[in-house]
Amino acid sequence: MNADKVRTACAIVSVVALCFIILGTFLTMSWEAPAAPPSNSDLGYAIFTSFGPTLIVVGALMFAAMLGGVFIAQEERE
Repeated sequence: MNADKVRTACAIVSVVALCFIILGTFLTMSWEAPAAPPSNSDLGYAIFTSFGPTLIVVGALMFAAMLGGVFIAQEERE
């Protein structure tokens, strides 16, 4: 019973931290429209410099979701 409470508390702290990181990234970005359409290199530069922390967090979240899907789809041994 105690392990379930610890697991739930860790999950809540992780979700709140993720929300704060994403919210902080969105609030600190400048959202003005560019004068000309961005090129592919401009898009790559923006993703890996301006949105670096968010990209890492989203990548880790997607990796955890993939592992969870594999775990759920795993056949039970008898």
